[in-house]
Amino acid sequence: MERKLLIYLAIGNPILLKGFEGLIISQIAPNAEIIPISSPQKLFELNFKEDIHCSEILIFDSTFSTDQYQLLLFNFLKDHQEIIGILLTEEFNYKQFKTYFNIGIAGVMNKDIKPEDFVEFFNDVLNGQKALAPYFRDQVVKQFCTKDENFPKLGKTSIVEEQLNHFEDIYGLTKREKEILCLICNGKNTKEISDELFISLHTAETHRRNILAKLDVKNTAEMVKVAVMNRMVSV
Repeated sequence: MERKLLIYLAIGNPILLKGFEGLIISQIAPNAEIIPISSPQKLFELNFKEDIHCSEILIFDSTFSTDQYQLLLFNFLKDHQEIIGILLTEEFNYKQFKTYFNIGIAGVMNKDIKPEDFVEFFNDVLNGQKALAPYFRDQVVKQFCTKDENFPKLGKTSIVEEQLNHFEDIYGLTKREKEILCLICNGKNTKEISDELFISLHTAETHRRNILAKLDVKNTAEMVKVAVMNRMVSV
C-alpha cells in the first residue's frame, strides 16, 4: 500500500508558500495533501495522530514566528517524532545545525533553493536522511576547512588537523581527540594509535569512546562516515 503524504506548510509569505506547494505537486508528489498554516498558533491547534500509512512533513519558516514559537516547535517535534521537520531559514550558523538535527529537525534549507536541488533535498528527507540545502552544505564545508595559519605543524597529522580545526567548535573535540579522529579515519587501530601518540591502550580507547559520544554515533564506522561525508579527512 502506497503511503499517503501529508505536508504542512507553515510559511508566512503567500508567494513563497504557493511556490513550494506547486513544486511539490508538480515534481515530487502529485497526490500529496498540502495543508497551509496561516499562523504559528494554528500549528499547535492541529490534531496530529500517528498513522503508519501516512508520512507527515512540516516545513516551517523561521521568520514566520518569534523565538518563543520556535522553541515550542522544537519541543513539539520531540513529542511528535513521526513528523518530519524541515526548517526554512536564511541564517547560516553552523554551530546550530547539529543542534537542529539533535532536536528533531530532519533538514535545513534556504528560501532561494533551486527547484532541482529542492527535489533532491526533499526526497532525501522523505527517505529518512538528514539533509542540508546545497548552499548551507557548501558553507559548512568552507567553515570546516578554513585553515588556521597559526596552527602548528605536527608531522603526519598536521594537514588533516588543519582541515578539522572547526570540529572542536561544533562537537567539542579536544586537540588530542582531533588527532585520534584523524588517525582512526586513516585506518589506524587502537594499538597503532597508542604507539604513534605515546599513550596507553586504555587512554587511546577512552579517547575513542569520547569521540563516539561527542559525534553522537554508535561505532567507528559511523564515526568515519561523519568525518568523510563532511569532507574533513582524506582517506
